[in-house]
Amino acid sequence: MRIKITRLLSGIMPDSLRFLLRKLGLNKVINKLINKSEGEIIFQSNWANKFKVNRDKVLEYWQKYLYLREIKKICQLRSHTKVLDIGCGISSILHFIKGKRFGIDPLADEYLKMYKYPPGISITRGVGEKLPFPNRFFDVIFCTNVLDHTDNPREVVKEISRVLKKRGYFILAVHIFNKSFKRDPAHPHTFTGKGVYSLISGRFKPVFQKISPAIGFYDYVSKGVRKSKNKELVLILKML
Repeated sequence: MRIKITRLLSGIMPDSLRFLLRKLGLNKVINKLINKSEGEIIFQSNWANKFKVNRDKVLEYWQKYLYLREIKKICQLRSHTKVLDIGCGISSILHFIKGKRFGIDPLADEYLKMYKYPPGISITRGVGEKLPFPNRFFDVIFCTNVLDHTDNPREVVKEISRVLKKRGYFILAVHIFNKSFKRDPAHPHTFTGKGVYSLISGRFKPVFQKISPAIGFYDYVSKGVRKSKNKELVLILKML
């Protein structure tokens, strides 16, 4: 049953049906029938073709809501900068920046089958809790809407501090709520603003912080600017 549902939804769900299911609350029923990895494959397979023809819109979102211009200015990204994107997915920030670019994702093998990344981007299968890189290897690390998907967020932050160079930068974007609650299989964790700062305390110093509406790439590309009741915390953190 689960395999049939995954195949049915993967790559063929039109936006109109997706938004209708969400409005009716039926997406929550589907979430109970599939696990976290299956749900992510469904999403990314629907997203891959849309991203290919909407890269400009995704870049626009990065600039408006995730402050890419400010990130580039503060982090001084250059062609020699070693950059890692954790939980990179298909539409990684690595498309829009300079540097020696690495992406890691537990579903990387699946994504490489459905999408051809541009030259110069190296994608590897792996998890944030155990990064396959040596100590102090990267100048800049991105973790965008990923921390709440992980099994152990605290261990991910610990690993980031291990592979990031001293005085390196960690760009973190994460949805925040007034209180923690059980969300869905794809998001085993929810964070308050206080909870996020607790995770990074003692390892990183915030040098930039903003709160944006949590619209999301898919919805922004599909429906444009809209109101969102959810919020997203965007931080540029410097390694202590």
